[in-house]
Amino acid sequence: MIHFDRSPARRAATLSLLACLLLAACGKQGPTTATDTQVAAKVNKGEISVHQVQQALQRQPRLAAAQPQTAAKRVLEALVEQELAAQAARSDGMETDPAVVQALEAAKREVLARAYQERLAAKAVAASTDEVDRYYDSRPALFSERRLYTLQEFAMEASSEDAARIREAVGKARSVEEVGESLRKAGLRFRTRQIAQAAEDLPMGVLESVARLSVGQSILLQQPGSGRIYTVLHAEPAPVERGAAKGVIEAFMLAERKRDLVTHGMKTLREQATIVYQGSFAQAASAPASAGASAAN
Repeated sequence: MIHFDRSPARRAATLSLLACLLLAACGKQGPTTATDTQVAAKVNKGEISVHQVQQALQRQPRLAAAQPQTAAKRVLEALVEQELAAQAARSDGMETDPAVVQALEAAKREVLARAYQERLAAKAVAASTDEVDRYYDSRPALFSERRLYTLQEFAMEASSEDAARIREAVGKARSVEEVGESLRKAGLRFRTRQIAQAAEDLPMGVLESVARLSVGQSILLQQPGSGRIYTVLHAEPAPVERGAAKGVIEAFMLAERKRDLVTHGMKTLREQATIVYQGSFAQAASAPASAGASAAN
């Protein structure tokens, strides 16, 4: 049994769920394939096909891997619950509720947009052996010279005027204690913590800088108004051979190419479209484009 919370937030969530359920139910009325005609369950006058179960399983690979014997049954039961809720919603006339109609349109728009972007991404071409080799050779800190790091991180507020003297002090320091003392002498308040991470778990900007350091050395990485100092406490060599890295690099490069295709495709659509911001949004017409660009980066 499904209980409905009357609070605005929960009601909105419920409407969104119902929209997805109704959209899925509407989708079943389209053309069927041979697989669709294989019925997994009949729910009142409705049906759930084997194809629907398979699609749901594909969206939950972890469940399928962890419970191969029972995953399909669990997914089917969840679809039965959805079908019952969708049927009840239709019986109650909720398909014409303005909020549900709006949520349905939003869900439909989201599905269509995702399908279009997936079609763009599907055009990505897998990296060649030469490209994989070049990628491997260009990032020794990730592969041939990979290390497991234990770092001491110092985070602080630092102006551009502070940066030069901090960098000079850090360059002379040969231990965590000396770094901390230098910061205290500079009158800077800081937070510090110890972190243990493999090379691939560090942000690339941090890794490229830390990889050049020996144990005991430190480096200052500055951002507007703040800075972070990393001191290498321990670095254990853990190289990844070219053959072992091949599959990971191929997957990464393919995913990156898919993202690039989607980004380029959406940029083209935006350039070709007529977009007119109105009302209060007209005052910040460039904000959405900037936000989108930042998200893509």
